[in-house]
Amino acid sequence: MKRPALQLTQIALPAWRWLMESQQKTLGLIDSLLREQRYAVLSTQAETGPYCSLVAFWSADDLLHVVFPTLRATRKFTYLVSHPRVALLFDDRTNVGLDIDETTAVTATGVAREITAEAAYSEAASAFLDKHPALSSFLAGPDCALVRVDVEAYFVVTRFQNLVELRMGDSQPKP
Repeated sequence: MKRPALQLTQIALPAWRWLMESQQKTLGLIDSLLREQRYAVLSTQAETGPYCSLVAFWSADDLLHVVFPTLRATRKFTYLVSHPRVALLFDDRTNVGLDIDETTAVTATGVAREITAEAAYSEAASAFLDKHPALSSFLAGPDCALVRVDVEAYFVVTRFQNLVELRMGDSQPKP
């Protein structure tokens, strides 16, 4: 009776390794893209419909959150306060004809909130400014808020049509 269980274990092990390797490859692709790119498109929601904005961003090493500054007196901030579920689009397009086969696009979905705790703000601001030193005066402005998006999922599109979904906290990507 123990023989079939042993064979199942031998069959399952390569599948488990493939899933782990696939997850690591997907995380590596996301990490690389978010380190290389400086801007993302933020999609917020209002009663009147969706709204997109360009934001400068920094992502945490563990990819669990993304941080960006914005002025409080903007539609962007008003919308994300009233509807905190947001999406961010990161991509590496170059606007050349062959882009369609070479471009990677990553959508992160999650919940946004202003960072108000002093220690968390200081840590996030420092990391953000390491990536965007030219925005130090913007970030220091009295009406500037630092927003953190806690990422729930990444959707990675490569070669125009290959999609992998990676839920943060899950143990495996979904094709």
